[in-house]
Amino acid sequence: MSPNEILMIVIWSVILIGTVVVELETADLVTIWFTIGAVAALISAALGVPIVYQFSIFIVVSLVLLFVTRPMTKRFMDKEVVKTNADRMIGMHATVVTEIPFDGKGEVKVSSQIWTAFSSLKTPIEVGTRVVILDIVGNKLLVDILKEDI
Repeated sequence: MSPNEILMIVIWSVILIGTVVVELETADLVTIWFTIGAVAALISAALGVPIVYQFSIFIVVSLVLLFVTRPMTKRFMDKEVVKTNADRMIGMHATVVTEIPFDGKGEVKVSSQIWTAFSSLKTPIEVGTRVVILDIVGNKLLVDILKEDI
């Protein structure tokens, strides 16, 4: 084997390992097509195929797999987030019914329901203050003072 053939085997091996590492670190199929393309190019390098053809094999195999299988894998990988009824409250306005201390929990009324709430503000929020719901953490609402009421 010539030094160029050995060099190309090393290069394709590094590309193969790199794409496998990236694939293992991500939740989606991101580099699997390039991994298979690198395997094909590595085999061609081991068989002594000229460098130009190795790159062609890598590109063709990767792109064919990408275009043929990506739509199918995307359909299986896309998981729809099913919103609960509580999720609809994010962005809604509520009224404080029990004071929310700066480091504790109080209560707010939203859509005729009382919810435990807390705030990230460094000051307490008094009863009667209108707030906006920023998030739901467990069974508690994260709120902030409504800007129009400040």
